[in-house]
Amino acid sequence: MIRSELRREDAISNGAAAFWVTAGIVVFMTGTSFGWSGPQVTASSNAAESSPRGAMDGDRFATTPASVWRAAADQRPWWWQVAFDKPRRVGAILQIHGDKPLSLGNAPTQYVWQYSHDGHNWQNWSETAIHRELRMFRIHRLKQAEEVRFIRLNIDRCTGPAPVLREIEFYEDPQAAIEFPDWVVVISTDDSHAPPESPGLFANLIRECPDWKHSQIQQVRHEDIDEAWIAAEPRPLCALLTGSSKDWCQVNREGWRGFQQVLKNRHLPIWGACGGAQILAILEETGVDQPWDCPRCRDPMAPKLPIYTHISHTDGVRCGDFSKSLGERGEYLVRRVAHDPVFENLPELFETMQAHYGQIAYVPKGWVRVVTKGPQGLTENQCLRVADRFIYAAQFHIELPGTPEPSRRIMSNFLKVAKQWGGYNPQGLPVPPPTPFTDAATAPSAGPAISTKTD
Repeated sequence: MIRSELRREDAISNGAAAFWVTAGIVVFMTGTSFGWSGPQVTASSNAAESSPRGAMDGDRFATTPASVWRAAADQRPWWWQVAFDKPRRVGAILQIHGDKPLSLGNAPTQYVWQYSHDGHNWQNWSETAIHRELRMFRIHRLKQAEEVRFIRLNIDRCTGPAPVLREIEFYEDPQAAIEFPDWVVVISTDDSHAPPESPGLFANLIRECPDWKHSQIQQVRHEDIDEAWIAAEPRPLCALLTGSSKDWCQVNREGWRGFQQVLKNRHLPIWGACGGAQILAILEETGVDQPWDCPRCRDPMAPKLPIYTHISHTDGVRCGDFSKSLGERGEYLVRRVAHDPVFENLPELFETMQAHYGQIAYVPKGWVRVVTKGPQGLTENQCLRVADRFIYAAQFHIELPGTPEPSRRIMSNFLKVAKQWGGYNPQGLPVPPPTPFTDAATAPSAGPAISTKTD
């Protein structure tokens, strides 16, 4: 691996191999920048234009054929291997895989790292065994460091026709501090059997924010999220929940069980948009163990999901049909009603994009309303927040095109407070609650609202 901050004179050359040992990381040269060949990197097979060495070229996130190793689809079993010139101490492994920019695709899903002293007899590092990989990035920490000559990734299954490795890094110390850029998990609220690869609206917004344009992003299905997924290293900065196209009586509740635990634990900053906001309130108030209904199939005298309602609708259509429902669609002004760091530097009234018929009926216990409807608005609970955590349920869409300036400010502020809190942080301390405006003197300026016009 080549890093720009390393200097040629820091290298230690041993025969055909050149490597650095710096800050606990074993950094191997596999390119030809300085004429060094590095350790021998081989694989069971290789697709056209890629090379086993592509997974150790120092470019963690590139997906071009020359920067990855891609196995041949029809040549199983699959393995990728490094042979050192002499035994090396290995305690941790950073693994980045798949060739999709925003989701897990063409990546190992069942695999284990192995080691050998002679290249013939292999032993598993059992702590690295993964039976259903759902992450694009993973750090494996060994129980204890090993002096080894050969290391192999043995792959039994993958998504797509063949596995792709983007980058592999080896570290000497099992407890090495492994630097990794801030990354965000975007969670799809719709039921789907395929990883969400488009439209990537949250990804577009994040990369429009100057301080966050290099952030990494993985989009996942909500069914795949639980506390163990979030807690694995490298840990995400925050989670963003997308909108939903269904009514909640149509949704498989069980698919939300894992995420419900994430919400309950309060270890991760979260932003939910539209349907993503509604599911936060639903999980907080009702949970997955009780049945869900919607205003169309609801017994008014015994509602199953009172936290969720429609703005208004007429009878005569099935659940999930919003053709006869009143909604908010397009640009609407909303009003700040409390001081909150995510809405810092926004006026009292600001424009948002709306696209919904359902809404959160009331503020759950332990939450605070920070944004409400503006003139001509219909939905009162425009943004709620857990009082002592940076967990937000916003009925409006900052990720949709149309109101770029306020959306970028909100996203930038949210990512900033998520980082200050520590991202995924089981030791995170409670934060001060939003402070309601008591009178006009404590509220921000009401106008003009931030312009949404672009050239």
